[in-house]
Amino acid sequence: MKIKLTILSLGSLLVAGSASAHHSFAPYDIRNPVDMAGVAVDFVYRRPHPMLTFLDEENVEWEIEVPVRFWERAGLPQDAIEPGDEIIVRGFPARTGVAKMALAAFEKEGTFYSVHEQVGQRSANEAADAIESGESLESVLERFADEE
Repeated sequence: MKIKLTILSLGSLLVAGSASAHHSFAPYDIRNPVDMAGVAVDFVYRRPHPMLTFLDEENVEWEIEVPVRFWERAGLPQDAIEPGDEIIVRGFPARTGVAKMALAAFEKEGTFYSVHEQVGQRSANEAADAIESGESLESVLERFADEE
């Protein structure tokens, strides 16, 4: 009986650990993706979030979060984007207006790569609904803040 209880407890801890490592898309405007042409400055593939540093045509440097689990599900290699690549990114911009976004897709050398174009995450959709119904951005971001 003690062994079963120990196994059950360890399993619960693993599930709780992966749930706390989950990040919300609430800070991003998931209902209004944008496309931007530019150049990859840097692409660092690491967990929990690969990061793309991207310079758009107006010389604005963007920090683009890449959802690793969707990148891997799409079967993309870790070096699919390299510094100097001229690409078009599609992403969900930060609601705060800063130059940050979550990557949805990209086009490189005429080939389109879908990473994560539809966000079904409940918290992201609830945040979008709250903002559309008039709740302040600050209030929504506070309610749906990532816990790291």
